[in-house]
Amino acid sequence: MQEALNTPATKVDLRHSDKNVVFRITDCCTDKRYSFYNGLTRESSDRLLAKLKHFEKYTWRQMAGLTRDQGLTVEKDTSESYAMIHEQNNCPSKITERYYFHIRVEKAGKFRIFGYQEQYYFYITHIDYSGKIHHT
Repeated sequence: MQEALNTPATKVDLRHSDKNVVFRITDCCTDKRYSFYNGLTRESSDRLLAKLKHFEKYTWRQMAGLTRDQGLTVEKDTSESYAMIHEQNNCPSKITERYYFHIRVEKAGKFRIFGYQEQYYFYITHIDYSGKIHHT
């Protein structure tokens, strides 16, 4: 695993905390195991899209205030998931600012998405529909 990277002191980028969350897939991994191209059934795709649409009603501040099972889980800079997101992150500001998370698509399930905040966007880097990525 790579050496520990610095993370910001806040859960989200406060400069954009009052803006609504917008999801992007442009940095979604091309590894078929963790992309849109493998494993997502029509039903799981519908659940994912419904959850993303639901979260886009929230501001980043509201998302940060949700409990772990309902909102963002911050990735620790020493975790494998953090390193995985960092490797997929193509944004120029990743050198100084790293806001890396996962979100549970299902409250009690293992279906999660991983990604990072850049401005008011949540860039999805990995989709874990079955809990195979470093499940905690």
